[in-house]
Amino acid sequence: MKTPEENYGYFEEKAEELGANSIRLIAAEDIIVENRTILKCIFGCNGYGSLVCPPFIPTVDEFSKMLAEYEWALLVDWKSENVFSREVGENFIKYSVTPSEDDDTQQEFVDTLKSVIRERKETIQPGTIELEKLAWTLGYNTALGTFPGMCTWCANSDCSDVACAGSDGSCHQPTIRRPCIMGLGIRMDKTLEKLGMPMQKFPMDDTIPSQYTLILLD
Repeated sequence: MKTPEENYGYFEEKAEELGANSIRLIAAEDIIVENRTILKCIFGCNGYGSLVCPPFIPTVDEFSKMLAEYEWALLVDWKSENVFSREVGENFIKYSVTPSEDDDTQQEFVDTLKSVIRERKETIQPGTIELEKLAWTLGYNTALGTFPGMCTWCANSDCSDVACAGSDGSCHQPTIRRPCIMGLGIRMDKTLEKLGMPMQKFPMDDTIPSQYTLILLD
């Protein structure tokens, strides 16, 4: 089997076709994992309980052991047109629970939320799965993709909400769900910093947030 470096051109061509800005082949050992990362999942994320998030995925300790068995990963930066204003970016979770008193601000939040869900459902998640499939065809039998947040396969028709089965039932899309990056304990900010490509700083002001996924290869 060829090494990932030798197959890089195939991955790069496919990623561009699927809607990625760029990809980068990195050593799996450069992925930073910390147990404390999932505190941000448990406390403060309304995606907690999605079947790609804790407690339905491997624990951080379990994943750390699994990650040590991989040699490579593809870091994929996905295209996005979703501009976050400072107001919406700072209050994204808040407005999903308690709507803004300003109607215009709340509508801006709703529009931004729909765009996030739509991009993940239509581009990022299917693109990740297709790159994973390509890896399989190239001989990386344990290749596994990750999602940038909660799964959106079961978004409603206008992408305003996601009807995840959660703890109430079986997953509606079991063959194409993949674990959330943060839920596995991955510190994307520290990983990017280690790679010399610092993550965007929050709060953002009329900025398009980067959308990254990782595809483990071996």
